[in-house]
Amino acid sequence: MRKILFFIGILVGFLACKDDDELRFDVPVEFRKVEFQPVPGGAVMKYFVKSPEVYGVRVRYRDAWGELRTREGSYLGDTLLLNGFTEARQNVPAQVSLFNRSMVESESVEMTFNTENSATVALFDDLKVQEFWGGFSVSYTAPETVTGMVHVFYLGTNPLTGKQDSILVSSTPIKAGGDTLNFEMTQVMETTDVIVRTDDFDGKRVKLQVYEDLPCLSMDTLKYEEDFLYEFGGKTVTHATYSFGQEYLFDGDKQGVNYRRNKLAGDKFRYCTYVVGPNAFYNEESGDGNRFIIDLKQEKVPAAVSLYAFLNYQTLWPRNAENMSVTYPDLLADVWNGYYFSHLPAKAKLYGTNDDPKTVDLSSCTLLYELDDDVDDLRSSWATRTDCLGGEGGAGWREDWTKEDESSVLVAEPVVLRMLCNYEAGRKFRYLILVVTDTYNTRNWMTPDMNAREYVTFNEMEVCVKAE
Repeated sequence: MRKILFFIGILVGFLACKDDDELRFDVPVEFRKVEFQPVPGGAVMKYFVKSPEVYGVRVRYRDAWGELRTREGSYLGDTLLLNGFTEARQNVPAQVSLFNRSMVESESVEMTFNTENSATVALFDDLKVQEFWGGFSVSYTAPETVTGMVHVFYLGTNPLTGKQDSILVSSTPIKAGGDTLNFEMTQVMETTDVIVRTDDFDGKRVKLQVYEDLPCLSMDTLKYEEDFLYEFGGKTVTHATYSFGQEYLFDGDKQGVNYRRNKLAGDKFRYCTYVVGPNAFYNEESGDGNRFIIDLKQEKVPAAVSLYAFLNYQTLWPRNAENMSVTYPDLLADVWNGYYFSHLPAKAKLYGTNDDPKTVDLSSCTLLYELDDDVDDLRSSWATRTDCLGGEGGAGWREDWTKEDESSVLVAEPVVLRMLCNYEAGRKFRYLILVVTDTYNTRNWMTPDMNAREYVTFNEMEVCVKAE
């Protein structure tokens, strides 16, 4: 406070004595409030100027790297952000001055301010690097004011040189409040070293931390009926002629090859797939029975549940409308309504419990995975390569797997939603509960709700647990 009063006194009494051809201005007494408030990565200077003689405020200081920074604020404002810092610092020197419209500057007055840890440093305060399925997870907290990037590497083999090297797996802006990042490594290893590094937005390296010998979790794929059981609490579409039924959910067909064979043979309405509905969405308020329940038969550590969808086979999906010259079977028109992707999960949650899966309150269960996609953004979704003739927001329309030979289709990268379970060492569950609350749509004025009847489909399900 004494420095502030001293500063005010000097500014009030300051009079620039120049030659006749030079300008001068008096510093008004209104410039009487100068405060510094520490913030992540710097400080906010609050000031007050209300005079036509003063055009602005200028502050000079050196940042965390010793580089001189100059910040200016006009008489129209009242705050200046003094950034460029990493670790919290006390009593950072600053030279504060005023200037008039002719850019004549007053003498500067030495002041000091304090800073708080920047996000690039605070991130490490609660950083957790843990083992994960085939890789590892990185979770952190961060202040709401963030500037900077977080980079994640693991120690593996460089495919170009064949030598040990750091492999970059993620480079993203630090998220306000924090984030959890899960990574699967392309290289199979029992343990690895994980490196987390932060940079500011100018590319300057701030901090680095290494986690050595982190175990990599491996998983086993279970066999249906032998290792686990499955049921859906709502309605399942079963029809022999159109090949709808639960038996197609565990037949090993991850790409929809069986449907492809039927279509190429001229039997385009035999889908060989699994559909539930109508009204298959889970409604938490009404507490309905639309739960997909997986019984692991005994308590195990869940690793993943994967849901597979068709590759793109350029299909025209049945739909009946007044202006159409073709009439499709009522069941097929009701189920598909002209679209396939609009029946795939866009919002879903996977829970673990050891209580009765049909009646347990989901709020008391452990949330293992959550899918919360924008229902109108198929392009960025897990399902973007699936069958969406015409390209309604997806990328799959560029492919046509009916033109490839079957051997290529069988080894093609599947369209899959991999629900990797949150891992807590030793945490085991007997039951897994999946609920779907919405499917994909797109902004289409002709069909505003592509799945008004709330059907849900996926072609194959795969269940994995921690390898013992």
